[in-house]
Amino acid sequence: MLAFINTFAAFILLLPAALASPLVPRRDTPNFYLVATSTSPDYHLKHLGIANQYDGVLTTGTASKFYLEGQRLRLDINDPSAWFATVDFIQVSSGSCSVDGPIKIIPGTSSNKCAKNFNFNLSSYEQNSQLGAKLVFNWAGGFYGCSGGVVKYSSGSAPSGCTALTLWTVPANV
Repeated sequence: MLAFINTFAAFILLLPAALASPLVPRRDTPNFYLVATSTSPDYHLKHLGIANQYDGVLTTGTASKFYLEGQRLRLDINDPSAWFATVDFIQVSSGSCSVDGPIKIIPGTSSNKCAKNFNFNLSSYEQNSQLGAKLVFNWAGGFYGCSGGVVKYSSGSAPSGCTALTLWTVPANV
């Protein structure tokens, strides 16, 4: 009986640590970096960062930390409510939206009616889920590295002059 009480007491003492989450409130994932793999050496093993204030670009410079909140990809900075990733689809002359657009990291909301800041998800690597997850949009890949390292998404064929790539999560310290 004493062994049972000691085991139960140890369980009760360890329970708070077991229930503690490494997640910050309102986050669905810990922080991660996004690193590209591509057949092009221009984009292979570069991480997603920010250039020109809002452009999502592949770079070897300062790595940006991200996390998912629901289906929104958010930038990890001091103000968690402000910055998020969006696919900046372009409104074409017919009033419909284009099938491709650049990834932008913007504060607040976009005035572009075609921009989508939701439907980002993580999909486990099919061969071995322990190796990481890839970022998907609308449950498809469709990310491309383009001139200047700009990252675009396309639900159709590759945008002109762009190379297909996959964006993989790499854990970042919380």
